[in-house]
Amino acid sequence: MTKKSKKTQTEMIADGNKILLKPAGRVLVEVIREKETAFRAAWTHYQTAEDDPEALHDMRVELRRLRVWVKLARDEVKTNKPTCKRLKVLAKASNPVRDHEVTLAWLAVAQKQIGEMPALDKLIEYGKQVYQQSTELEFSAKQGLEPQVKQKIGIGLGQWLDRTVDQRIEHINQLLHAGMEETHVARIEIKYLRYLLEPFTSIVHDSKELVGWCKEVQELLGDFHDMQVFRSHLPEFARWVIDSELSEIALLTGKQSQAITKVFANAREPVIALSGWQDQELQRQWLNWLDERDNYLGMLHKLRTKQNSANLNV
Repeated sequence: MTKKSKKTQTEMIADGNKILLKPAGRVLVEVIREKETAFRAAWTHYQTAEDDPEALHDMRVELRRLRVWVKLARDEVKTNKPTCKRLKVLAKASNPVRDHEVTLAWLAVAQKQIGEMPALDKLIEYGKQVYQQSTELEFSAKQGLEPQVKQKIGIGLGQWLDRTVDQRIEHINQLLHAGMEETHVARIEIKYLRYLLEPFTSIVHDSKELVGWCKEVQELLGDFHDMQVFRSHLPEFARWVIDSELSEIALLTGKQSQAITKVFANAREPVIALSGWQDQELQRQWLNWLDERDNYLGMLHKLRTKQNSANLNV
């Protein structure tokens, strides 16, 4: 974090309630600048850190925070459109790498639970090889977001926060009642609420508790989404086994039908076993979530009511 962003954070904390009366646009510009600085530092580290397994994850987190804040503040702050597009392209390009990482992690869990299966070992081996070849990402950091206030006289930060928090909570409530197919979108909304509140936990009443709620539910729904990602990428792992082994068989002379049949078996058998395991695990996680959902939603509304009461008493 630069000296400028540290100073901004210090001023926000020191001002306390005063900052909530400032024009939202002016404060949000500083927040976006701070998030952009953090992302650029994480991106530089990712490019140079060969032995840091967390570098990709850290870069993706800072990229996500920055893009969320640009979207949250778009009514109050304008940003450089070409840079926004480059950030979007980077986010999209990094998704397969992250999904591959998730799939490898769930394959390791499944391997322990399913038991010994040579074809499954081969599937994981090929998956790791392809993952090592797929970590190249590109991003031009020459031009920044250059955030600027849209309106010279706009609503105060406190009013903007109240309105935006209520909108996010309303969306979260609707999506969590919508069913399994909407859980990923609900998790994105929860992420928006969390990132929205994090810079202001020192000055907004009870926001730390709301951030804590977001983290907990985000993790629960994240595991659920990762299991869905795992299922969707299994065919790719089978294809890698087939492509690699068929290329070796093509070099052989004589009849190859038996060898080709074996290749497809090496891909088909573990995928069938993993699909069944994934379906059982997904249903287990979903039923567990349904048992807890109403409690978590009740906690969310209780925290928001408490926060509103505290704001009225200021």
